[in-house]
Amino acid sequence: MNYILLFFIQYIVVGNNLLSNMSNIKNYFTVKANAKSSTDEKTSPPTKIRKDNKEIFELCSTSSTHQDQVLTDLWVPPENYKFPLLDQWKKRGLKFQYKWLKAYPWLSYSEKLEGAFCKYCVVFAFAGGIGSQRLCSLVLTPFQNWKKATEVLSNHNSLEYHKTSFLKSEHFLNIFLNNAPSVIDKLDDERIKQKKLNRLKLIPIIECIILCGRQEIALRGHRDFGPINFNNESDGNNSNLNEGNFRAILKYKAKVIDYLKNHLESESRNKYISPQIQNEIITICGDLILSKLVKMVNASQCFSVLADETTDVSVKEQLTLCVRFVNGTGENAKLCEIFLKYVNVHNLTGQHLASAILEGLHSCGIDCSKMYGQGYDGASNMSGKFKGVQTIIRNKYPMALYVHCAAHTLNLAVSSSCEQQAIRNCLGVVEKMHCFFNTPKRHSILLEAIANSDLNPSSKSLKRLCATRWVERYTAVNDFVELFPCVVEALEEISTTFNDKSSTDASMLLKSMDSEFLISIQVVKVIKH
Repeated sequence: MNYILLFFIQYIVVGNNLLSNMSNIKNYFTVKANAKSSTDEKTSPPTKIRKDNKEIFELCSTSSTHQDQVLTDLWVPPENYKFPLLDQWKKRGLKFQYKWLKAYPWLSYSEKLEGAFCKYCVVFAFAGGIGSQRLCSLVLTPFQNWKKATEVLSNHNSLEYHKTSFLKSEHFLNIFLNNAPSVIDKLDDERIKQKKLNRLKLIPIIECIILCGRQEIALRGHRDFGPINFNNESDGNNSNLNEGNFRAILKYKAKVIDYLKNHLESESRNKYISPQIQNEIITICGDLILSKLVKMVNASQCFSVLADETTDVSVKEQLTLCVRFVNGTGENAKLCEIFLKYVNVHNLTGQHLASAILEGLHSCGIDCSKMYGQGYDGASNMSGKFKGVQTIIRNKYPMALYVHCAAHTLNLAVSSSCEQQAIRNCLGVVEKMHCFFNTPKRHSILLEAIANSDLNPSSKSLKRLCATRWVERYTAVNDFVELFPCVVEALEEISTTFNDKSSTDASMLLKSMDSEFLISIQVVKVIKH
């Protein structure tokens, strides 16, 4: 703290001295100029105005144009110029020597002040620089000590603030004459170049993430951290190390992109491949896709909202938000149904779910005034006449008519039909068939029967019946009907060739497929279709 205070005091003292010296020189200029002008008016015509007859300090502090004049356009006396003999040097007859101007290019002579200046230091030296060197007479006052001229000029040539002023003058002239860009322009250019290079590096990284997303493959492996090493494949070390799909694709891409490989091999910490950056890029991609979908929805002028809540594996209640709308016009019109987002809910009352749906639509940017339909399940909190979601939303948007979701209606119809014993037994037999052939030995018999048949089924195995979604059971029932001849043939072979419990189970399953079963399976297929 004491050092800072001392430096501040020194700075004020040096600044005050500099200002006082400048004021004295300006006053001296004014007095001498007035005296000389009054004498000229009486005795002779006005003297020729020299370029250095202007106040040097004032020129240096006004504008860059004046600084340029001081550095490049000062008056230089001719070789035959008769330098004045100052009063203090009349006895010794010492005068300013022209050879000093040639020996020291930074030196300039002022005819008005009858002394010498360093033009570089006059413009750019405001402090002593390294070591707090004292500004000498060549800077603040004209130099007139001709006796010690050689020593003083040589010593000034080696001062640190003089060297710094010389470098500053060169840089200033280069910029002023448009020979070089300014420091700010250089920084801006470098910043723009670095920005373009960083964006160029990001492009292949983003492409790899989008590729993994489109192909629905996981990005990260068990050891997806640390720098990417390109030497593993060549030296054979850690050849079995799985770095994940994203890093593997990125390494493959870097083989043909040199700047990407240099970036990944560099010592920089900012490589844009960390899991956090991956998640940010995925989020940005999702936002861009969502914005395009929202534009399509708003352009359609009308849409219907679909919503359903469910509990995920982390025991969080999530509301699935979707919309249906017509995209295009005329013959190109298509009915589209798109997923928007998941909304976390903590309360399943109609008021809370209605607020969650509307806030979710607003957060996506959808204009809810164009809502003309609602589709939910038949639960009381969704379809209730007084406090249900559909009623609360319709109070705000009267055109949004509620329609019971067709998929939920189908589930209810199938559930009711399954209460019939014949249908329930039929689905039980289909589930038993899946469990029976879900062993390698029995499944091989089924595959052999499929291969020897004339059928060309789309599936080679039986599917398990979904326990929650009745719509998903259609695939299992359809595959069973398609493979029915092969299933019968496989069961007959197992019942006759096997000598264990499998033979008994196969015989029981064959007997269970009677006429009632065949009628029931066709009824279930038609209902589910």
